[in-house]
Amino acid sequence: EEETLYGSENRTWAQYSDLPGELVNAFVAGEDKRFFDHNGVDFRRTFSAFVNFFIPISRSYGGGSTITQQLIKNNSTEDDVKIQRKIQEMLRAWNLESKKSKEEILELYLNIIFIGGNDINGVALGSIYYFDKDVKDLSIAECAYLAGINHSPNNYNPYKGLETTPAKISKRTITVLSQMKKVKCEHI
Repeated sequence: EEETLYGSENRTWAQYSDLPGELVNAFVAGEDKRFFDHNGVDFRRTFSAFVNFFIPISRSYGGGSTITQQLIKNNSTEDDVKIQRKIQEMLRAWNLESKKSKEEILELYLNIIFIGGNDINGVALGSIYYFDKDVKDLSIAECAYLAGINHSPNNYNPYKGLETTPAKISKRTITVLSQMKKVKCEHI
């Protein structure tokens, strides 16, 4: 059952049970491959991102944040790039994971993330905006698209204009599909 919420942000809420397994798989594969195996902090990824910050080896390490940490950051007004904020974020992620199930965390995350467009937040509203369909009816490719644009929603928005090319969008979607094939979440 979906609920439309209004306020400072535009969003439609979708229950975890209404989210296709492929959508969950796409976001886990694209954002946090070990989501179901850690307690809010992926130390391997955090360490790799830390080392890569000082000795740039790869562009693929990202910021080291897990889905839980991203949820904490998205619900916080703190946006500085200080180590103190990162440590607080990690502690909050551990705390949240001790109180909420992985499914509850994913439901929150997938309903609050910015999806692009003119203040489109959450995958339910994103599926309507991009595909004119309910989130539960998304195809695997559409799930991969939504997870892919999460990387940079306004850069992958097909309605934005000429600076966003279909080739760029297709390449990102194919990348997520490839990651989904490698990860294959058994928890969904």
